[in-house]
Amino acid sequence: MASNTSDLPNPYGEDASFGQTTETALTRRVRIRDSQRVLWTRITSIRWSGWTRTTISAAAILATALFASGWGEEYLLVGVSLFAIQTILFFPALLASSFAKMSARDRLQLKIGNNRSMEAYPGVERILNTLHERTLRERTRTLCAALAAGALNSVDNFETGTVLTSILYGLALFLGAISLINTLQLERRIPMIDTDFPLLSMHAPTLHESTLDRVLSDLVVAHLDPETAGAWDDWVMGLENKVRSNQTPESAVEHLLRVLHLNHLGLLDNERLISESKRVFRVAAIDDLNNEESKFCYRTLRRLMAHTRAWQPGLFRLIDRLEDAALRGHSSLIENSWRLDLDLPPRCSQGQGDLFVMVHNHSGKPSQVEVDIIAADGEPHHQTLRLNPPVSRQPKKPAKIGEEGNDIVDVLGRLIDNCLVLWIGLAWPQGSTGSKPVQVNLREQNGGTLSSFVVQTTLSSGFNPEGATEKMLDAAAAVRRIAISVAE
Repeated sequence: MASNTSDLPNPYGEDASFGQTTETALTRRVRIRDSQRVLWTRITSIRWSGWTRTTISAAAILATALFASGWGEEYLLVGVSLFAIQTILFFPALLASSFAKMSARDRLQLKIGNNRSMEAYPGVERILNTLHERTLRERTRTLCAALAAGALNSVDNFETGTVLTSILYGLALFLGAISLINTLQLERRIPMIDTDFPLLSMHAPTLHESTLDRVLSDLVVAHLDPETAGAWDDWVMGLENKVRSNQTPESAVEHLLRVLHLNHLGLLDNERLISESKRVFRVAAIDDLNNEESKFCYRTLRRLMAHTRAWQPGLFRLIDRLEDAALRGHSSLIENSWRLDLDLPPRCSQGQGDLFVMVHNHSGKPSQVEVDIIAADGEPHHQTLRLNPPVSRQPKKPAKIGEEGNDIVDVLGRLIDNCLVLWIGLAWPQGSTGSKPVQVNLREQNGGTLSSFVVQTTLSSGFNPEGATEKMLDAAAAVRRIAISVAE
């Protein structure tokens, strides 16, 4: 007897529900983990809580040192209480760190539903290793505080001889010192405290293009963490039908970032910022930019610009000098056929620095040029780049704010879009210190020199306020300042 196989259930068919429950459960578990991260992070970052944890850690060591010297042994219970309070105060921070590590792994490594896995993006391993190391430090300081409390409690409640008492005091001091050292390290920054971009403060740029095409867009993307970079790509692709007919999503976003920077400098007010946005975006995109709940709106884009500005002030200094030269009608801009400008941090840590070079071709014809970069004792000592800068329309007079046909927004936009910007990493041998000159020459194809600059930077092997770690802290602080100012 023939049977109709089409009536049989197919667990792998298009309409089957097999496996959906597992996916839903996984999604729910990820959401619960992240909600726990948010809860414990908020508790950990309550105002003055970091100062309290550090102060009690120091007070516990001081009290133990006094007891060990033979003074005030009748108050041993105070020392036990201090270490016990430490343990209690460290516990929320331990939970926040543990859930942060799990949440970051979920965000970067798991592929849930339609979400993309970010595991292959540069910087993922560094973020996960940073959170793993923090969790280990949290466990260490919590365990040390608990064991120190136990050591002092043993002295207080048991008959111990002189030798054992000295050992227990020494053990409590040692454990308390380890706890304090870890506390000083951990309280400098609490990770994933930002609700908009939780992983941003832990990302350090590693790979980037030497030539910046869309100058501000490329720079901002280079400083985004993998999760935010993926969301940025999705946002830009989603603007395909939300930009004006004479724009592409990339050019519209670049224009928006430029006017945001001019707004930051105070050259454009908020009303002009919105009107400039309407020049390149349609109504749907403007609504999204004004929507505070959007991933990328005016508020969050300001925060990303502040983050990038703190990481790479050099390029923004170049743009600011270009804007100033356009407003003043400087001879280097309106008279010379070629314009060369560069920026190098005055101090470079760990033998590394970022050099930005900006070249304008106002000769009126396409030309190939050579950019020579000579770094004293550098690795390499000499670099030569053969490039074809685009032809840029030379301003004839100083730009004005709001002047039709000569507005600073349009003039600066043309100058940035039609220039060559290089982002070159410089390096010196490990252990090098002192002042190092860097020379940049702009040469014609036949060898003639068009322009030349020499700048100095100071190499520092120790603490440097412009080092990578400090830049991460400064970037996080800049983002928080923007968030507070917007909220007010």
